[in-house]
Amino acid sequence: MPLRVVPAASTDEGCAGCSRRAILRGLALTAASALVGCPSDDGSIGGTGPDGGDDGSGSTALACGTNLCLDLDDPKNAALTAVDGALVVAAPRDTILLVRSSATVVQAVSDICTHAGCGVRYDHVNKILSCPCHGSQYTLTGMVLRGPAFRPLAKYQTQLDASTNQLTILL
Repeated sequence: MPLRVVPAASTDEGCAGCSRRAILRGLALTAASALVGCPSDDGSIGGTGPDGGDDGSGSTALACGTNLCLDLDDPKNAALTAVDGALVVAAPRDTILLVRSSATVVQAVSDICTHAGCGVRYDHVNKILSCPCHGSQYTLTGMVLRGPAFRPLAKYQTQLDASTNQLTILL
C-alpha cells in the first residue's frame, strides 16, 4: 500500500495542545508533498529529475517490512533512475529526500530542516541541500555546511538492487 501524506481532519475546537513545531512540521509535510515535481527558479529540485521534468503525480513508496521500498521501474519514481534525480517520499515519522548521487548510490536524508522545520531542496548545480526559509545548507549526507541550522539532517541507509531496480530505505 502506498504511503501518502494525509492532512488531519479539522475541528471547530482549533488545535488545543499542538506545539508550534508540530504545526510547522505538518505545514512542511504538506508543502513537500505539494512540491513534488516543482523545480524552483534557482535550479533546486524538490522531487524531479535532473532536467526538472516530472508528470506531477508524485512518488510511490511501499512498506516492505519495517522499511520503505521504491520500484524504480514505476514511472512515478523515474526521477531516481538518473544521476542528480531527486524525489521526496513520505515515511511514517518523517519526509525523506532521496538524491541519486551516482549510478550505484542513492542518498536519503530527512527533508525537514533542523533549524525551523522547512522542507529542504536539492541544488543539483552545487550538489548540496538548501533550506529556502533561512538559508541553511547541508551536504548530501545531511551534514551542516552553513547555518543557522547546527544539527545535521537525519540520515537513512539505502540499498539499491540493480537486478530488480528496487530501492530500499532502511527506517
